[in-house]
Amino acid sequence: MKKKETPAPLALPEELKVTEIAMIDEVFTITAHSTRSAPCCPLCGIPAQRFHSHYFRRITDLPSGGKRVCLRVLVRKCFCDVSTCARKIFAERLTPFVAPLARVTARLFQVVQALGLATGGMPGARLAQRLGIKTSWMTVLRRIMALPTGPIQQVIELGIDDFAFRRGRKYGTILVDMRSHRVIDILPDRSAETAAAWIAAHPEIELVSRDRGGDYASAAKTAAPQAVQCADRFHVLVRRIGAYSILFGERGG
Repeated sequence: MKKKETPAPLALPEELKVTEIAMIDEVFTITAHSTRSAPCCPLCGIPAQRFHSHYFRRITDLPSGGKRVCLRVLVRKCFCDVSTCARKIFAERLTPFVAPLARVTARLFQVVQALGLATGGMPGARLAQRLGIKTSWMTVLRRIMALPTGPIQQVIELGIDDFAFRRGRKYGTILVDMRSHRVIDILPDRSAETAAAWIAAHPEIELVSRDRGGDYASAAKTAAPQAVQCADRFHVLVRRIGAYSILFGERGG
């Protein structure tokens, strides 16, 4: 019978050789180094023949048994001897296990991303803490925003509204496909000209759901005269509540 191979600790890549495992401050600390004989330059792809120095790179990995895991990987810095290459000294890459300059492994990045997609920012952060992953709600949101956006398809029903990059200082425009209820684009400001330019690039629009302001109304009228305009439920409700509060306030006075 063929002897069953023992899996590497925490299923690390084959090119990483573990030299030490220790528990430091309730954190599994795994020290490892790369077994690649000649790292390749990230620009020209030519294997390096000379080494410059080395340093330890600290990377957070998936938890094990409810305990946090930290990888201390010995990374080499090498000379690129190709005269036509712009990179003269480069650090050894650990891709695809760890992205360049990343402080977490790709699999931990994907797990936090999946938690955020399933639960949201704050609930995702609380669930991650229960699973032994130390993160914040803002990090969860950043992982979600790192997802690539797909190409914009046919937009028949468009929802348009403004939002704040920085409340009271900088505002933008959010565009939503009303059929799929997905954000399809974000514009850098809330001017009628910028919105009209985007709408004009989509002549298939048949309906525009907007707020009760004049900028988006004029943009839709100019760029998509064939579309039917309507006020979305949120702004209709807010206007109605505001009218009721004024009416009752006057009566109460």
